[in-house]
Amino acid sequence: MRTPIAQVTPASGSAEIAGWVHEVRDLGGLAFMLIRDRTGIIQVTIPKKKVSEQVLAAVKAVSRESVVRVTGPAKALDNAAGRRERWPESTELMPLAEPPLPVDVSEKAPAELDTRLDARFRDVRRPRVAAVFEIRSAACYAINQFLHDAGFTAITTPKIVAAATEGGTELFPIAYFDKEAFLNQSPQLYKQMMMAAGCEKVYEIGPIFRAEEHATTKHLNEATSIDIEVSFADHPEVMRILEDLIKKTYEYVDKTCSVQIANTGAGDFAVPK
Repeated sequence: MRTPIAQVTPASGSAEIAGWVHEVRDLGGLAFMLIRDRTGIIQVTIPKKKVSEQVLAAVKAVSRESVVRVTGPAKALDNAAGRRERWPESTELMPLAEPPLPVDVSEKAPAELDTRLDARFRDVRRPRVAAVFEIRSAACYAINQFLHDAGFTAITTPKIVAAATEGGTELFPIAYFDKEAFLNQSPQLYKQMMMAAGCEKVYEIGPIFRAEEHATTKHLNEATSIDIEVSFADHPEVMRILEDLIKKTYEYVDKTCSVQIANTGAGDFAVPK
């Protein structure tokens, strides 16, 4: 059974890891591979006179961003990636990456945005980019948990609608069989319907669409919104719910995503007081 790299310790004995080859260095009688999975990076040390022919053949064939499976013991080492290294008992290549790579995952060579988007699956392998998805996932988990514990009911509202749900924004028209329909701008109307139905407290985390013309790559025509609706509540109560939600979300992300926050280069992550 595969062990996540972050959980590999000298006490775990011989264990199997699998991931992508982040870097390869051959120093003659000694070779090194840095192997990366979603939890971290570990150094695999290959003393060529002490490993099997199978391991040597794999090391000679491997290229950066190839997928490998390595089995062997680990030991602590201060100057190794992740402060640990592994000595391989067996190495399996599955599959090889063909150079040249369109995107340098180690980020030693920068890539333009168009190149990154053309090879997006490789771009997301970069720890700095992957960290964004992990932090977003943690934030969504914390939001769902907070609202569920606060008595809210999760709903899913239609995204194809017959008319605008709110003014002030342009609509995305689409062909809906023989009629014209639109991508929804907001779940507002449906949340209010749920209030009239007696649900009292509902929320949705989902996509919204705004057909606003722009001339920038940073403009969002599709975004994810966090919407709540509460019956029998005044403004101070709604503000208290939202403030507590933000505070709990920050606290959870701060507690569970310290590595990911460091990978983004964001520095200290200040939790609201």
